[in-house]
Formats: sequence, structure tokens, C-alpha cells
Amino acid sequence: MTVVDETQAVILSGGGGYGAYEVGIMKALLGGEMAGAGYRRIEPGIFTGTSVGSFNAAIMVSQPGVPSGQTAEELERIWLNEIAGTATRCGNGVFRFRGNLLRLVDPSCYVNPLAPFEQIGADAGFVGQSFLSRGLNALMTQGSLANRALQFVDLSALISVEPFREMLDKTIPSQAIRDSDRELRIVATNWETGEVKTFENRDIANEEFGPLMIMASAAIPGLFPPVNIAGDLYVDGGTVMNTPLKCALQAGATTMHVVYLDPDVGNIPIRRLMNSIDTFDRVFTIMLATKINEDIETAAWINQGLRAMELAVQAGSAAELSAGDITAFIRVAGQIEARLREGRPYKKLTVHRYHPKDDLGGPMGMLDFSEESIVRLIARGYEDAVFHDCDQSKCIFPDQAPPPEAVGRWAGERVSR
Repeated sequence: MTVVDETQAVILSGGGGYGAYEVGIMKALLGGEMAGAGYRRIEPGIFTGTSVGSFNAAIMVSQPGVPSGQTAEELERIWLNEIAGTATRCGNGVFRFRGNLLRLVDPSCYVNPLAPFEQIGADAGFVGQSFLSRGLNALMTQGSLANRALQFVDLSALISVEPFREMLDKTIPSQAIRDSDRELRIVATNWETGEVKTFENRDIANEEFGPLMIMASAAIPGLFPPVNIAGDLYVDGGTVMNTPLKCALQAGATTMHVVYLDPDVGNIPIRRLMNSIDTFDRVFTIMLATKINEDIETAAWINQGLRAMELAVQAGSAAELSAGDITAFIRVAGQIEARLREGRPYKKLTVHRYHPKDDLGGPMGMLDFSEESIVRLIARGYEDAVFHDCDQSKCIFPDQAPPPEAVGRWAGERVSR
């Protein structure tokens, strides 16, 4: 019987097709292939995920009693056999374009010779209905002609996520999620309120809504349609929390393995003539990197805040504390107090961070679910994990102070307020 460590957590971020990189990381990390970890297999008791990370996390939790290394190998099989688009398989297991006439001549798409024509007809009806609804909305919208014309722009109407729903039904048994010895947390965004919604094992185990929750977490706004769950619309959790580290903290994790798919911004060369897509991609990467770094730095502040409390108790007074210790304590005092009131005091934290050092394939690579891309990304994630270096990756350890740049940034925030 596999014994899980309830204090260990794996946190998986969003990134579409780049989620295959997470598979490679987990193969090495959970399979005992990392030199930096002393080739020790770990059995995390907590998995959290956003977007594609929510799918990967759900698979990792769906095989109770099975060693995590084995489950990571099963996850790899699913990516290669159920998700990847190949020359002999009709499309990929995530999405398809509506009205794609090339499918009419692809024998791998249909057993029934009439099926392609039936699907083209259904797609035409869906797109027509969407166009009609938007036309009526444009007529009722006040403003300029240009503003009304924008009502017709909806790329999600041209994309079907039926393959994703079918693949979820095949690969994630709801009963196994319910019975799992591991905790699951996945994140979606309420499309109407903008609030974060966290779903847990008991939620995902619901046969009716469970798959929808994973689809909602992965519903990239503007490309994939929002998902209706019990009357509320939800979209990609990455909109507000692309790397759900806080969920792992709330679940009681003290050692966190954070896997995110954004490269070091400084390693992405600025082209002499950047186009709009490259520009928006760089802005988005900078925004995500800033948020991820802040979340990870919070762990360092918690560690030093707890250390300041220990030193104050030992000295019998806070007068002997250094300015850095006092700053750290003030920074996280509210969080520490809240956890004490809940009867769940913080413990010192360890955060290992894994991510590609440079770009995985550009902004459009997120939608690349080809077999070639998936094989390449799994291999790259595996190699990066095998040669993982905590010094280079700026991992966080219990007795480590927050990095100087974090101290300066917080001081600047204090001044600006």
C-alpha cells in the first residue's frame, strides 16, 4: 500500500498544450529520477491545478493506492494516446474547428460514411444560430457602427470542445476521485463576478458536474466557451490564479513543488520588429511571472515571520529583532493570525520551482496538441527535472530570508500607500 505524504504538494499551472511539459517534470520528480532529490520517490498528498494543470492534477489523484510515479506514466500514456493528434487519428482530444471540410476526406474521422456530413450540418446550424443571436444583439446595442460590428466577433463559436468532454469521460473516473487518498484542488474563474472558485475532490466526484469543472478551469476566454455549472458561468482559472499555490497552502502543504510553464522573461529575445501577438504574449508572460514570483516570495516571508516569532519568544522581547525580521513579521502577520484563529497554524515552508528557462514554442504553441510537440515537451520537462538545480531555480527553504528584490518591492509598496 502506497503511503502518501500529506504535507507534500504538486502545484500545476495552466498553459494549454504546454501541459505536456508538466508530465515530463512529474515523471522525473515522482519516479525518483532527480539527482537533486537524492533519487528519492515522493508521494504527494495534495495536487492543485489551473487550466491544463487541473486536468493533469485530476489524473494524478484518480488512481488511489497507486504510486505517483506509476500514475505519471499513465498520464503520459493519456497524453500520447488520447490527446495527441496523429496522422492516423482524427484531430486531437481537446478541440476541433467547426465546419472543417478537410475532415470530410479523412477516413480516420468516421466509421459511418454519413457521419461527416451530419457533423458539418450540425456545425453549420450551431454557427448560424450563434450568428443570428449576435446579429439581434448588435441591433439592440447602442453606439457606433464599429461597436455594433464587434458583437459579431466570437472565435469560440468556431471551436468545439466536444473532444475534450469525451476524453474526460474516458480518462477520469468520478468514483476514483471520491475515494482517492490524495487531495485535489482545481481553480476556475466566475465569469460574471471575476471571483476565484476552488473545486475539491467531492465536487469533481460529481458525475454530472465534475467533468464540467475541469472544462471550466481550462476554458481559455475568447477561444473556448464559458462553462455553465449549476447556473453560473466559469472560465479558465488562469485568468486570476494561474499557479494555485495558495490552494496547496490552505490544504496544509509545507513542501510544495511548483510547476509552471512560463520561461524567464529575460531569456525571451525582443525582436527588432515585434508583431502584436508577440507583444501581447510578452506582456502576458511578464504579468504571470510577476504574480508567480510574488506568491513564491510570500512563502519566504512566512518563513521569516515565523522565525521572528520564535526569536521574540526566545528573547522574551521583540526589541532584539533585526529590522529584516520585523519587516517580515509585519508583512505576514495578518495571515499568521488568521491561521492561528482557525486552529491551523503555519509551519515553515519549502518551495521547489520547476519551469522552462526559455520559450517552449511561442504564443500559438498553447494550441499545438500534435504528437510531435507532446513528445518533445514531455522529454524536455523530464530532462529539466532530472538536472534541476535549486540554486539556479531560486527555491525557497525554511531558514532562508526573502530575496533582496522582494524586500525592496514591498518597501516600495509601503511608500506608495
